[in-house]
Amino acid sequence: MVADNTDKTAGAEDSNGDASSDETFETPAPPSKLDADLSGADVLMTGFPGFIAGRLLEEMLVYQPEGDFYFLIEPRYRRQAERRLQELARDLPEFESSRWELVEGDITDPQLGLDSNTYQKLTERVGVVWHLAALYDLAVPEAVAYRINVKGTVHVLDFCEACVDFRRLNYVSTCYVSGKRRGTIYEDELDEGQSHKNHYESTKFWAEVEVQRRWMNLPTAIFRPGIVVGDSQTGETDKYDGPYHLFKFLRKVPDWMPVPNIGEGDALVNLVPVDYVTRAMAFLGYVDDGAEDVYQLADPRPMRARDIFALTLDGMGKAPPIGSIPTTFADFALRSHTVASAVEMPRGVLAYFNHGAEYDVSTTQRALTDTSIRCPHLSTYMQTLIDYFLRHPEGAPT
Repeated sequence: MVADNTDKTAGAEDSNGDASSDETFETPAPPSKLDADLSGADVLMTGFPGFIAGRLLEEMLVYQPEGDFYFLIEPRYRRQAERRLQELARDLPEFESSRWELVEGDITDPQLGLDSNTYQKLTERVGVVWHLAALYDLAVPEAVAYRINVKGTVHVLDFCEACVDFRRLNYVSTCYVSGKRRGTIYEDELDEGQSHKNHYESTKFWAEVEVQRRWMNLPTAIFRPGIVVGDSQTGETDKYDGPYHLFKFLRKVPDWMPVPNIGEGDALVNLVPVDYVTRAMAFLGYVDDGAEDVYQLADPRPMRARDIFALTLDGMGKAPPIGSIPTTFADFALRSHTVASAVEMPRGVLAYFNHGAEYDVSTTQRALTDTSIRCPHLSTYMQTLIDYFLRHPEGAPT
């Protein structure tokens, strides 16, 4: 499945930090910070109609009053893409149907799966590219992940180089290109000789290596989201992964039954709501002098795993946690497909709640200083995420 890449901050403060300054987002930003050459250019976007791409497009239109949009989609997503674009055109009259076109293709093909005439037409018209398409699957085989995440990105880079009047690539990576590194991960770091926890991480790492290798010739902004969760105001999301596996498990547990922590729970967990991620990307994708910057879209004050667990239990009306079991024991148990299926907790998820990495967000926060775009503290919207899940336990309504 080719979908949105939705996976993840300065030395993070303690999770008990004051959250009172994290208000809802208004729009956005001083026009003086924006690059007029970008806001008037035609755009190619991959990864549409995925949840993040759809939300991002809505935010982008604030900064893109002119220009046409081309959406590179797989044929199987045409109906879904048409429906989403029609909804946007209905809600935003300025986004009339004459401003967008669906182009069926495939990023794994050297010419993006396009015939020569279409490819040439797009290279003559497109000035800005948003590349979101990626395979997000912690258990994906290496060859499949490499074909989509690395080769697909190389083909998008080739397209950008072929564009007659290219202005910027906005590339969506992930905080987890850091792999198994521990400690503080800075935005200007990439290859520190790290190994990775799975092929998703390693192929996103190599894809970003390719992007940075070419950004002297291709003006590029790189976005590294954390673990993206639902909307902080509504809870809306289109997939239940990351902390939602915990929600699924706890939903089956009797309210009176105490559940132990897994491990010490000291690790800071990098969760960010989709509304913050898309608002930040939309602005930063059009900001002047934003090229050759890496933006880690992570929570500047993440909570520790044990505090998130306690908050979740309370939000679901469960008994407080008692004691803990070793992480090694839980990991061993989840090696069994039967156990993992029964508790709805894939083994690979555990690593993201017990890994001692902190993500610096200094560049991101400096760039957002004069805007109203802020990452809300998880404690202010966790209940919203839980309530949405409990209303739709089988998945988001279609």
